[in-house]
Amino acid sequence: MLAIICLTGSRLFSQSFMHAVGLSGFIDHTPRFGSIFSIAITYSPRFNLMEHKHTSLSVGIPLSIGGSGGRGGRQTDSYYVGDDIYYYDYDTGEPEVKSRFMIDIPVILNFNVGALSSLNNPHRVGFFVGGGFGYHYGPVNVTQVIRNYHYTDSTYQDSFGPVANAGMRIRIGDKADGIELKGSYMKSVSKRQPDIYGITLLYNFDLSQRPRFSRKTR
Repeated sequence: MLAIICLTGSRLFSQSFMHAVGLSGFIDHTPRFGSIFSIAITYSPRFNLMEHKHTSLSVGIPLSIGGSGGRGGRQTDSYYVGDDIYYYDYDTGEPEVKSRFMIDIPVILNFNVGALSSLNNPHRVGFFVGGGFGYHYGPVNVTQVIRNYHYTDSTYQDSFGPVANAGMRIRIGDKADGIELKGSYMKSVSKRQPDIYGITLLYNFDLSQRPRFSRKTR
C-alpha cells in the first residue's frame, strides 16, 4: 500500500517489460525429512505496472528449472520390499539417492527503488522488496519402515504458499543492464509440505542494447 501511495502521489512514466536470467539455489526443508539442496536455471521476466523516476511497482514470474544430484557408491546392491526394489551403497550401507527434477514458479509483486527499477532509472545501485504466492515441485527423501526394513524413498513432493523476497541490483555500463542478487522464502500452507529457501544471482539485460545513460551518472 505504501508503495502504491508513493507512486500515485507523483507523475508516472511509461510502463516497461524487463528480463533477467541466471542461477538459483533452493533448499527444500521439512522438520521430518530434513533438507535437500537443488540448483536451477532461472528466467525472470517482470512487467512494471507503475513507474516513477526513481521507483516502480512490478509483477514478475521468476521461473526456475533444475534438480538435485544423486548419491551412490562405486558398487550398489539391492533388496525387495513387497513388489518394489530399493538400492543401497554396498560399501557404506547407506541408501542410494536418485537425481531428481525441480521447478519453482512464484508470482511476485515487488516495490523497486533505484537502479534497474525501470529501463530509464539512472542510479547505479538499487533495492527491491515484495511478496506473492508460489508453487514448488522438488525432491524429498522419505524414510520408510516396512517389515523391519529401513529404506529411503527418493521421491518428489510439491508445495505452495506465500512467498517473500528482497534483494539489490547494480547497474553496469551505460545501458539498463546489471547484476541482481536476491533471497526468498516460501512458507508452505501445509505442515506436511516443505518450506523453500532460495538465493538467486541474475543478470538483467536491456533488449534494445542502446546507451541510455552517461557513464558519469551515479
